[in-house]
Formats: sequence, structure tokens, C-alpha cells
Amino acid sequence: MSAMILAISASMLWSSANLDMLIAGNIRRVTQAKIAANSGINHFIALNLDYSSLRRQATLHDGVIIPMTRLSSKTSYLVKVDMTCCAPERYIVKSVGYYRKGEKIIASHPVRATFLLK
Repeated sequence: MSAMILAISASMLWSSANLDMLIAGNIRRVTQAKIAANSGINHFIALNLDYSSLRRQATLHDGVIIPMTRLSSKTSYLVKVDMTCCAPERYIVKSVGYYRKGEKIIASHPVRATFLLK
């Protein structure tokens, strides 16, 4: 009887530890995607595009300002702009960070920022 209780306790402990490891892995992958998305916003800011250049590029490429850019073998980002959603003097930039395993997207995280026209 006590051996059975010990076996059940050990099994539950292993299951709990395994679940904690899976959750920690998911949190790490989402965090990596979030960092990639923030890198996309920083890249956009560094471009320092004026309004006419931004509108022209957004029109030509369906809103894509920075195409899919790889940071590492597992992380990348894509940056788009939406100029129709806000007041005339504002626009929203959306950067989506991705964490991949091979070609499969394991995690993604969007980051949005509102900008005023220069």
C-alpha cells in the first residue's frame, strides 16, 4: 500500500515538474517573439521616414514598411503601417515578432505604436 502511495506521489511530482518546464518554455518563446517585435519598432524609428515616403511605401507594398527581417535562425519581425485608422495627423505602426522552429511559427507577438506626423 505504501509503495503504491509513493509511486503515485512520484508520478504526480514528475508530472507537475514536466508541466512547469513546458510552461517556462512557452513563456521563453513568447518573450523572444516580443523582443523581436520591439526590434521591428526600433528599426522603423531608425529609418526616420517622412510622411510622403511612408505613405508611398505603404501604398506600394500593402502597408508593409519593413519586410520579414530575420534576427537569428529562430526570430524575425515584420513591420506594417496603418494610416487610415486614426486622426489625420496620426498613424499606427504594427510590428509582429515571430519565434520559429524550422519554418514553423511556434510563437508570435504583436507590438503597436502610435506616431504623430512630422
